[in-house]
Amino acid sequence: MASFGLDFYWRWRTSRRLKRDLASLAQPLRILDLACGTGDMARSAARVNAGSRIIGTDPSMSMLGRGRVKLAPFEDRIRLVRAVSLLPFRDQTFSAITCAFGMRNFTHLADDLQESLRLLKPGGRVYVLDFFKPGNKFSAFLLKLYNVLVFPFLGFLLTGKIGPYRYLFSSIFTFKSIPDFTEMLLQAGFSEIYVKRFFFGLVHLVSGRRG
Repeated sequence: MASFGLDFYWRWRTSRRLKRDLASLAQPLRILDLACGTGDMARSAARVNAGSRIIGTDPSMSMLGRGRVKLAPFEDRIRLVRAVSLLPFRDQTFSAITCAFGMRNFTHLADDLQESLRLLKPGGRVYVLDFFKPGNKFSAFLLKLYNVLVFPFLGFLLTGKIGPYRYLFSSIFTFKSIPDFTEMLLQAGFSEIYVKRFFFGLVHLVSGRRG
């Protein structure tokens, strides 16, 4: 990701927030990481939350393959499985559900949020870390400037390709704004919404609690 490594810091902050929020729940925590990619969010959660058990899901076998190599030191605590949507786990299976930089690609977002609520134990929380649609003209200007001047160059430098990186940022403008996403969480049945702003308001951590 063309975030100059800040995404690792944001994942760490998410993991720290999760640990603090769920300290009163039964330990070890069981965590579901959606759109896990190569497992960066799962690894961060495992490092910060000692003893936690994590299942990461992603539709890409190649990403999961790379992730299994990366996560070899955590093989007793992190399991990666292929899934195109939420798996049919039993009700109230997980203490937390995380999703870092993947939820804006979900095609049935409202349904997936309701499924997330079903899978969470009472008192559990969902944590969504992502680039949300800019909420004001200044953040929109910054994002467009970044997209024009920084992202194509850095993407080409790292991978030799520009197209996927342009798609990544153009998808932000079709995703939800923070107020819209917060309302979706409330409609799905979540409460005690928490929002943390990063990177001049271009990145946010949004969390909701199952009562």
